[in-house]
Amino acid sequence: MPEGQTIKNHYELAIIGCGPAGMAAALNAKIRNRDFILLGSEFCSPKLSKAPQIENWLGFPEIGGEELRRRFLKHVESKGIQIVPFKVTNIYPGPPYTLVSKDHSIEVDAIIIATGVSVDKLFPGEAELLGSGVGYCATCDGPLYKNKNVALISYNQEGEDEANFMADFCAKVYYIPYYSDLSKLDPRIEVKKGKVKGILGTEKVKQLDLGEEQLSVDGVFIIRDTLPAEQLISGLEMEDAAIMVNHKLETSMPGLFAAGDCTGQPFQLIKAAGEGGTAALQAVKYLDSLK
Repeated sequence: MPEGQTIKNHYELAIIGCGPAGMAAALNAKIRNRDFILLGSEFCSPKLSKAPQIENWLGFPEIGGEELRRRFLKHVESKGIQIVPFKVTNIYPGPPYTLVSKDHSIEVDAIIIATGVSVDKLFPGEAELLGSGVGYCATCDGPLYKNKNVALISYNQEGEDEANFMADFCAKVYYIPYYSDLSKLDPRIEVKKGKVKGILGTEKVKQLDLGEEQLSVDGVFIIRDTLPAEQLISGLEMEDAAIMVNHKLETSMPGLFAAGDCTGQPFQLIKAAGEGGTAALQAVKYLDSLK
């Protein structure tokens, strides 16, 4: 946790994601003086930054994506809103809901999911074996795999810390990177360059299929930049890999809202920001109804 940032045990509202939808939601929550926390990655947001030109942002014709991203961040910072680098690995249903990371847990009365669209499809067998050998936080579940074989599939360097942690007590740790520039892996870890074809097992994980090679493992951990929304919380209704919402941005669960690309097409910046602001207004109404 960066210096000067502290996390309370309870908030009225948590906003998960610091892209346009998350930042717009945070602005409305701040203006209405709610007790909230904005959770995001260290870089908000890569997708916007990579856009060479934005054609349809009202009032700013032909602005670059990186310039607009900086303006968003400056606006949020000017309101005294902090972006807390808290990666949610699980949400326990509520209300109140409990958000879990590898280091903390937070209780909240309402949530806005604004995690964007996950560009990575689930691996075959991932959803079926979730909780039966498949997980997303090695440091959370690591002690369960003492003297066992595990594999980590990682899309970023964060996975190296998780793998190094596992190497201290697992019999064997395999590492399958979906990025270049490995930097700090423990020499006890075996790196595999193949691409994952599937996670195999009936009631629990038995093998990881790399096409030309099958690894015998007891656990598989997948480290992504953002988790697929349906893997964060059980019982969330989905449609075509998007979170189902109504016109109030309400999901199938009370007090749980969603906004932006995670609610489906069109994947437009102006739609994401509009939904973020609307979701915050609806969340405020919901919070008021609890009193």
